[in-house]
Amino acid sequence: MINYGIYIHFPYCIHKCSYCDFYSIENLNSRNKFIRHLTNEISLRTDEFSSPVKADTLFIGGGTPSLMKPHHISQVFESLHKHFSFESDSEMTMECNPGTIDVKHFKAYKELGINRISFGVQSFLDKDLVFLERIHKPDDVSNAIQIARDTGFENISIDLMFALPGQTIEDWKYNLESAISLETEHISAYSLIYEPGTPLYENYISGQVKIIEEDLDFELYSSTHKLLTGAGFEQYEISNYAKNKKYCRHNLKYWSSEEYFGFGPSAHGYLNGSRYWNYRNNDTYFKLLTDNSLPTEGKETLTLEQKAFEAIYLGLRAQGLDLTKFQNDYGIELANNISKKIKMMESDNLIRYFDNKVILTNKGYFVSDNITLEFARMLK
Repeated sequence: MINYGIYIHFPYCIHKCSYCDFYSIENLNSRNKFIRHLTNEISLRTDEFSSPVKADTLFIGGGTPSLMKPHHISQVFESLHKHFSFESDSEMTMECNPGTIDVKHFKAYKELGINRISFGVQSFLDKDLVFLERIHKPDDVSNAIQIARDTGFENISIDLMFALPGQTIEDWKYNLESAISLETEHISAYSLIYEPGTPLYENYISGQVKIIEEDLDFELYSSTHKLLTGAGFEQYEISNYAKNKKYCRHNLKYWSSEEYFGFGPSAHGYLNGSRYWNYRNNDTYFKLLTDNSLPTEGKETLTLEQKAFEAIYLGLRAQGLDLTKFQNDYGIELANNISKKIKMMESDNLIRYFDNKVILTNKGYFVSDNITLEFARMLK
């Protein structure tokens, strides 16, 4: 029987950062209304499944989920437990902003079952936080992590962001060393992306912001791998590092093409071989659920070729592409067709190839999109 993942999107922020492309709003007044409709969606979307549905990961993202008060999260969990049966070792993650920490809230989250916290840190430098329009200060981070530890959380992750305009190697090393010193179990290090439709993208198009040079971007990326692996972290995905195998199990579902529910405005889900996505608007979300209609804006059933491409893309960016399994799953033999390319990529130190499995090197991770395309050409 399938153990599903669950993603919940909480669409509220105190301030929306200029780089953020996720759906969120700054008016918090409708939070109670949102929770009511969210629990209705959970009920409606699980109706077609035998009850209770088995699950083993939960990820509450946003937005800023740590703006949820204890009675909010209690209502959400009451609904979840009504419709899902969670494994005893389930991973339950909540994203938190270090600037929105309340000790009482953390105690309530822990008591309700949240056992993993992911802090959106991004930087330990004031100038970076100002540029990114974050609401917290560097000192807030260690305070937030201490509160989480004191509350009993033993699995903590922090997000960092590199390739910011004007960022130097020294700046980035300071951020990494500051993160390492906090002794969290997991660190995610993402390159800044200029998403169309965001204020940051408009500033880039107008010339107010300049993207850093590619050579510096690679140097920043390489230093991430060197410092974090040197501190005992294992790189298990292109942007993610963990100690003691404490991978983000929910994200592993995405990278392994496993099925998961998505609840909340703009949330995506993958069920019965089909992807769906909800409307990216609170008013529309509320209106449909008031009428007991699912807030699904669209869905698609992936073709075999699309599934094969995703298996290549996701496998390469995570823990490797098993060519034997790929052939068994999709009936496509890649190894012989791309053997010359594999040898070239090996000689260029982009991949490691053994037991018919392709694993990207640190250098290969940096150009993973290009390598993916080389393999995907064999699907045509």
